[in-house]
Amino acid sequence: WIYHLIMAVYPYYKVPAKPKPVYKPWILARLGYKKTHKVTASFPSLIDSGADSCFCSEDVAIWLGVEFLKKDKFFEFTAANGTKFKTRKKILTLYVAGKNYDCDFYISSELPRQTPIILGQYGFFDKFQITFNQQEEFIEVV
Repeated sequence: WIYHLIMAVYPYYKVPAKPKPVYKPWILARLGYKKTHKVTASFPSLIDSGADSCFCSEDVAIWLGVEFLKKDKFFEFTAANGTKFKTRKKILTLYVAGKNYDCDFYISSELPRQTPIILGQYGFFDKFQITFNQQEEFIEVV
């Protein structure tokens, strides 16, 4: 058997802070929506091993043309700080690390502005092998 692995390497985003800089696990990703054929530009997306699923801001979903219906079921999640937030599940296409695939995203108007896409356990970690190498300042996605 021959296995061909596609590997993507992303630098950590370093945010100046005292006494040391903070390393943010943000990688470039794009989202698409099949019903409108729209695809976003690449922008930083947070890799979050503590997130159960993948999340997308409502602003991005609206730009993609995602339709929200009264019959849409709401799902409630709890953030790391204990805050509860409501979402609606939609299937978006995730373009990341040289691949693209349909992925369940939970859409919310309550995500932090600086993290409009959060890549979590189901939809991202279950599709790739991720290595965080803070000493060498890169993230590897295979």
